[in-house]
Amino acid sequence: GGGGGGGGVLSRFVLNQSSAQRYVWLPQAGGWSLYWSLPRDQCDQYAHCGAYGVCDVGAASMCGCPAGFAPASPRNWELRDSSAGCARRTRLNCTGDGFLPLRGVKLPDTTNATVDAAIAVDQCRARCLANCSCVAYAASDVRGGGSGCIMWSSPLVDIRKFSYGGEDLFMRLAASDLPTNGDDSSRKNTVLAVVLSLSGVVLLALAAFFVWDKLFRNKVRFQSPQRFTSFDSSIPLNQVQDRKMEDETRHSNELNVTLFDFNTIAFSTDNFANLAKLGEGGFGPVYKGELDGGQTVAVKRLSKFSTQGLDEFKNEVMLIARLQHVNLVRLLGCCIHGEERMLVYEYMENKSLDNFIFDKARSAQLNWSKRFNIILGIARGLLYLHQDSRFKIIHRDLKAGNILLDGDMNPKISDFGVARIFGDDTDSHTRKVVGTYGYMSPEYAMDGVFSVKSDVFSFGVLVLELVSGRKNRGMYSSGEQTSLLSHRMQAWRLWREGNALALLDEAVAGGGGGGYSRSEVLRCVQVGLLCVQERPEDRPHMAAVFMMLGNLSAVVPQPRHPGFCSDRGGGGGSTDGEWSSTCTVNDVTVTIVEGR
Repeated sequence: GGGGGGGGVLSRFVLNQSSAQRYVWLPQAGGWSLYWSLPRDQCDQYAHCGAYGVCDVGAASMCGCPAGFAPASPRNWELRDSSAGCARRTRLNCTGDGFLPLRGVKLPDTTNATVDAAIAVDQCRARCLANCSCVAYAASDVRGGGSGCIMWSSPLVDIRKFSYGGEDLFMRLAASDLPTNGDDSSRKNTVLAVVLSLSGVVLLALAAFFVWDKLFRNKVRFQSPQRFTSFDSSIPLNQVQDRKMEDETRHSNELNVTLFDFNTIAFSTDNFANLAKLGEGGFGPVYKGELDGGQTVAVKRLSKFSTQGLDEFKNEVMLIARLQHVNLVRLLGCCIHGEERMLVYEYMENKSLDNFIFDKARSAQLNWSKRFNIILGIARGLLYLHQDSRFKIIHRDLKAGNILLDGDMNPKISDFGVARIFGDDTDSHTRKVVGTYGYMSPEYAMDGVFSVKSDVFSFGVLVLELVSGRKNRGMYSSGEQTSLLSHRMQAWRLWREGNALALLDEAVAGGGGGGYSRSEVLRCVQVGLLCVQERPEDRPHMAAVFMMLGNLSAVVPQPRHPGFCSDRGGGGGSTDGEWSSTCTVNDVTVTIVEGR
């Protein structure tokens, strides 16, 4: 470690084989406070997703493969081992190849890359295309629209997707794997020439298509209400002829779930058009659709290579079909067609919570009154899952992206793919840890131990995010002193100093949207810190959480030290020590290119 004096900030660095931390001295507290730490999350681990894999902490599966690639070892990916990376679907043949743009990423390891800062990006593309061993290129200087050239000729490792910022990487793909809107100009020219030479044939084909389309639409409109979109005559899920699902649903109670015809779903989403796409998560893409009766729906389509597969699909159907609550998203039905698996939900006009609280432009739309109402709504929904529903259910992936908002900004908990029905046991173990880092409780992330207190921890993170308007994880600009480790630490420090109001989002604290209740903000910070305490037994149950939030006269206990990679041997968790011994990684890399 090292420090500096002279009236400036006193700091020290702690380095070991797996991590690095910087601490600053706080004279008022009389102790060291963590300023930043690496790795911030699993995506900071070198080559966490293997060759050609893309790491995204915001995705449930974390590791994914770009278009034109598939998991090199699908079996291992199902077990959350993505170290083998991704493999090409089609081998490159040098002629006819094109490039797939990956936007907003950290560039791969440049150890074996070549850099030429003197040429333009277009020249870089041409040079890479002419070099059969070149697998990707990018601009070496992103200023002014981009210039210079970086070329890779070996498998790409250590790619990371950022929610904000990042750079553009252009990966080489075989012509057959290129999207229809790919950037290969020669390919476009070839298509254009064919179209012009066969214009007469195309016109005839279009005319025939419109005639067929009109007949098809009439047929779908006739069949859909009668067979599939009538919610008065639902089809039991265990009557669906799918052997894989049949084996495990045979002994379960009969579920009345509306089964939609594939053609009905395809027609409602304009054949899964990109314009109808609302977003994409670990399960797969989500589309906006309109049923024949005019009802707007959201369709979740299971990705073929998603790590959330058939079991999670069935799990979500079986669970949410039994649940009815104003703060849970409503499942309208499902579709099973060959290998296609889709879930049909009520449509939420304002999409997910993270679209608002982490967006500086849109966060002002959430004044304190709306934020407090969202906090109470999530608490009500979680209390129903834990205590008031027919089954005790642990969500296991509660995060801002899984909180949907209706037209009136009322919250609804969604995505029950990894939820579990819980018995009378206080906790359980799993070897397959699923969820989103930053929202996971320490005992679940490190040891696979989960309980209702795991959801309570995630709820506490959500509360602090709603109050502060800042993510609990991810990459931030150098001006912000927030990361996976320091976010809760900052809330804890401000609370102990009696300055918790400083945590409040500037969009609210600035006086916009009608002001805020000081007592409500302080109570939310205090309850949020109670929920993220180190030891599960110290965290309150959701019944107590809802009572403390909804009753301003209720006595709220003082929180103890929050839980995150900190000293597990501390017992009471009352110190500021950090878990350096349990946060292990293989390596840490930061790619820096000269001339940038």
